[in-house]
Amino acid sequence: MPYNIPNKNKNGNIMNKNTNPMETVIILWITTFITMLGIGLIAPLMSIYAKSLGASNLDIGLIFGSFAIARTIAQMPVGSLSDKYGKKIFILIGTFFCGIFTLSYAFVASVIGLIFVRVLNGVFSSFITPVAGAYVASIAPREKLGEYMGLFSSAIALGFATGPLIGGFLAEWYGLTTPFYFCGAITFFAFIVSYFKLKNIMVNENGDFQYTDKLLFYKRDNLQNYKQKLISFEFLKNKYFLASYIMNTTYMATTAGVVGYLAIYAHGFNIGLGEVGFLIASTNLVMGILQRAFGKIYDKKGNILIIIGLIIASVGVWSLSESYSFLTMLGALMIMAVGNAIYTPAINALSMKEILSHKKGSAMGFFTTSLNIGMFIGAVVLGFVADYVGLSNMYKFAVISSFIICSMAYLAIVKEDKKKIERRDRK
Repeated sequence: MPYNIPNKNKNGNIMNKNTNPMETVIILWITTFITMLGIGLIAPLMSIYAKSLGASNLDIGLIFGSFAIARTIAQMPVGSLSDKYGKKIFILIGTFFCGIFTLSYAFVASVIGLIFVRVLNGVFSSFITPVAGAYVASIAPREKLGEYMGLFSSAIALGFATGPLIGGFLAEWYGLTTPFYFCGAITFFAFIVSYFKLKNIMVNENGDFQYTDKLLFYKRDNLQNYKQKLISFEFLKNKYFLASYIMNTTYMATTAGVVGYLAIYAHGFNIGLGEVGFLIASTNLVMGILQRAFGKIYDKKGNILIIIGLIIASVGVWSLSESYSFLTMLGALMIMAVGNAIYTPAINALSMKEILSHKKGSAMGFFTTSLNIGMFIGAVVLGFVADYVGLSNMYKFAVISSFIICSMAYLAIVKEDKKKIERRDRK
């Protein structure tokens, strides 16, 4: 993949010369980290804030689920459009409007109003992380896809790590709405970083890419990508993508249960919001630190890391269901963090493994709907389960059901690997 870019292309766009893709990844990392820092500020507080507005456990599930379903509806067309018109413009729109609607949380006075703002925030958040992830996947050397995706994923984890810690203490010291103001401000800062530092990218059908100062592509600039459908299910024909999608949907349902109800679960053991913020922060910090390293290991060892990560994460969630104090919860979440750090870069790399470079925006937009659908299922279904059997048993139900489904999908991956080896040996 060429890194030496001419000063101008045939359309007269000003190009960067001798640009290292890793420099671009770092800019995307910073923007994504800041965005996820803001989201991480809100996530552990949302259930408590919703309770203050009179929400039930099912209402809380709908509040979390509305964010997820809005992202799901928006992401596929956004991914396809970012392939056509350029990725930078979508990241700019996303960071700007996410800042506005995050500030709006502080002025909501009802559960319905909270759901409405969550929907709008969900729509515009779909303009950021999936598009940035597709950008990274497009410029990553094939032999380093796991490493690049691991580095990118670490921005998400570290943002979530820092966010709850800051958000928990801001809420305790200055009031429950203060984190919303802080979150809105730093999201606007992400917009500024992206506007001044991020270059647009044009990807050719052969996988080569070029940087350009042009903010918006037109049909004459990017003809091959205008042939793509706005919403396409073609990626599900790829067995690796399909298996990855099923596994990630199921895995994220369990994760939604952990994050969405941890504050309430911990409150039952007299654990405060500041301590809950520390629990989530330390969990995501471990994930963020480890993900790039495990991404490199995936590049060498392959798909076995997926099932290893799932097993370790499942042990962590089960341990959480048996926890009764701050220290036991911290230990359980650390186990889960290690499993997540192994699983995440591996599943992201596998999903993009056989996708053509100029379609990675559409594919990543599609794939990250698995996260949103999983969050919706987890928040709503597990909220319903929790109302009947309690939070501890809800965690047990989540881990057993998710592990069974993920194991079946993993076996399909193993079977496909064997078929590929057999076909190669026959040649």
